[in-house]
Amino acid sequence: MPHKMSNVVIYVDVDLTLVDELQRLKPNAWEGLLTLREAGCRLILWSTNGGDYCRQIAERHEIAPLFEAFLPKPDLYIDDMPATFLNSQTLNVADEGDDWQVLADRIVRDHVQLRK
Repeated sequence: MPHKMSNVVIYVDVDLTLVDELQRLKPNAWEGLLTLREAGCRLILWSTNGGDYCRQIAERHEIAPLFEAFLPKPDLYIDDMPATFLNSQTLNVADEGDDWQVLADRIVRDHVQLRK
């Protein structure tokens, strides 16, 4: 069983991150997202095209239950500690050969190493 990653919230972009230019799921997306959920991550799907668009894509690919929310990308971020947002980690699935399972395994592995 994967290491428990409670309180880890991951925002996932739709176009060219979760799906390709033809709106097909990227390789191993379902498996990778499931790995993250089973590790305890909370997944949020977002897009510049809006929350309804996110939900439609997720439902089309039968992955909607893996996500807690479907949101538009923010235009502005307001916080009393803006450095928290600026210090957030950004990952690109393309850096992992567009393979979501490889990305998910890396996220879980790196999280475990940070906890040691």
